[in-house]
Amino acid sequence: MKHLLIILLFLFFGCAQPLVFVRKQYNSSYQPNYTTSYNSANIKMEVLEAKNDDNINKIIFENIKELSNFIDSQNLTITNYNQLTNSFVDVYKNAKNSKPENNLKNWNFELESNVEFETEEFVNIGINYSTSYDDLHGFGGKRSLVFNKLTGAQLKSEDIFSNLHLVSKLVEAKFRAKYNVNAALSLNQQGYCFENNSFYLTNNIFFTIEGVKFLYNINEISSYEKGSFEVILTYQEIDKYLLIK
Repeated sequence: MKHLLIILLFLFFGCAQPLVFVRKQYNSSYQPNYTTSYNSANIKMEVLEAKNDDNINKIIFENIKELSNFIDSQNLTITNYNQLTNSFVDVYKNAKNSKPENNLKNWNFELESNVEFETEEFVNIGINYSTSYDDLHGFGGKRSLVFNKLTGAQLKSEDIFSNLHLVSKLVEAKFRAKYNVNAALSLNQQGYCFENNSFYLTNNIFFTIEGVKFLYNINEISSYEKGSFEVILTYQEIDKYLLIK
C-alpha cells in the first residue's frame, strides 16, 4: 500500500505541468478629439495569464477589477477583461454626456502585470497601474500577488512569514531609520496616517534579488504629496522567518 501511494504521488507531481504565463493586451478608447485634453478616454492593459491555472487567473482578474475603481459606483457586471475595458469607455461617455457642453477632461488608465520573482515553489506577480480622471491628480501604485506554484493558491502574509509580529518590528525599525522618524513623537504627529497611530505591516510584499520589499503606496500611510514608501529587508535579515523559499 505504501509503495502504491508513493507511485501515485510520483505520477501526480511528476506529470504536473510547469506554470507558464502569457502576456495579453486589452485596450479600448474613445477619441473624437484626442488632440486636446478634453473628451477622450483611453485604457491600456497588459495582463499576464497563466496557461494552465484558472485559479491564478481569477485572482489576478479580481485584483485588476478592484484597481479599476471607475467601476465602484456603477451597476456593472464585469466578468472579463474586454468587458472591463469597454465599461471604462462607457462610463466615461455617460459622465461626458451629463456635463454641460459635453466637455470633460480626458480619462486614462494604464496597467501592466509582470513576474517580479520566481522560484520552484512560488511566483510573485506585480501589477503596476496609473490613472488620471478629469481634473484630479494622476494616481498610481503597485500591487503584489504571491502564488504557490503547485496549488495555485494565493499566499497571504501569514503564509509567507512564521512570525508577523517580529517581522513587523524589523520593518518598522528600518522604516524609522530610513525616513528619520522621531521616536519621541507619534507617527501621525509626523505627517503619517497609520490607523490607531500604530505602525502596521503592509500586504504589499515583493521578492527581489536584494531581499523582501515592503511597499506602502501613495495615500496608504501619508498624503499624496509624500508619495510611496518602501523598506527592504535583506534575506540575511528575514530568512529565519520565511516559510517559502
